[in-house]
Amino acid sequence: MKSYEININSNWRAIPVAIFFFGLSIYLMTLIPRDWPDLVNFGTIAILFFSPIIPVTILSRGKIRIELTEETFRAIWVKRFFLSNEQNIELGWNRIIDYVNQEDRGLDSFRLTLTNNQQFKFYRYTYFPQKDDFDKFLSQLPGFIKSVNLADERTIEQGKTEFQTRSFKWVLIGLTVLAIGLLVNTVMNPNSGTRWATLGVIFSGILFYWIQANRKN
Repeated sequence: MKSYEININSNWRAIPVAIFFFGLSIYLMTLIPRDWPDLVNFGTIAILFFSPIIPVTILSRGKIRIELTEETFRAIWVKRFFLSNEQNIELGWNRIIDYVNQEDRGLDSFRLTLTNNQQFKFYRYTYFPQKDDFDKFLSQLPGFIKSVNLADERTIEQGKTEFQTRSFKWVLIGLTVLAIGLLVNTVMNPNSGTRWATLGVIFSGILFYWIQANRKN
């Protein structure tokens, strides 16, 4: 048996925490004196904007222990989410069709696709380094799966992420065309009001998703 302790996060519990702390940050921004130097002003706003990520990550966090045996995939609660009573989960390998790990700039997810159109899924907030066994689990899972004897003589494959689907790629193509149009308009009309920093953020985001869309499993 192999065992891994992994930090996970609940999106539903993160939302009210985010609303409260980001709202507090916005209120504090309105109290910044107008006569402060620009650099100090910018630094203070940046700190207030990003600092809510810390309580959002911590207050929405739980911990599970994943156990891999010859017969089952188990998810056992080590620390449950706040006000939750979720049960431990035990899945026979014959119920699992594929597995997917999806990275999305701080909001990562892991999913098992199951028979009968069901799935097992958890989220991980990776805005900060996580001290857990997830990377070890992810690196050892494919090898362990190959050692499992499935009754129906099939294999459990690594599936596609949402970013690797054809529909997402068409959306990404459309966004790329719009971004290029915005760039051309900015070059042709310097007074259009579009900032180069804004274009940089847009194109870096599009580049990230193109990399994810063309990533090899």
